[in-house]
Amino acid sequence: MMGLTGGFPGGEKGLQKFIEENPPPKKTDSGALAGITTAGKKPRAPELPLLMPGMIALVKNTNSPYYMYCGIVQRITDGKAGVLLEGGVWDRLITFRLEELERREKGPPGKNPRSVVLETMAQKDS
Repeated sequence: MMGLTGGFPGGEKGLQKFIEENPPPKKTDSGALAGITTAGKKPRAPELPLLMPGMIALVKNTNSPYYMYCGIVQRITDGKAGVLLEGGVWDRLITFRLEELERREKGPPGKNPRSVVLETMAQKDS
């Protein structure tokens, strides 16, 4: 009854034959499997994404009508970020590609999201 055991074809004898013909890889001194090379360093944690919800973002795409506007990131999905731009009597949630945004350490301007431009102009004059 070859192959009808519900497990490895040929049963235990087939499994033994397979292991003899295909031995498992030998372990190296560092404990890693052969064929997997490590530089002897511990793996590092992945870097955090550039933007996460709650962070302040600045629009850096010069072709966008919202260039230099500053807002709060609300959500990130599929390489795009929804940014809440607040200004005076209007609030807008605009979706931008992640490449169009950069993180800003300072909070958004209080009165007008466009006033980031005025801040940079004032710094240049000083």
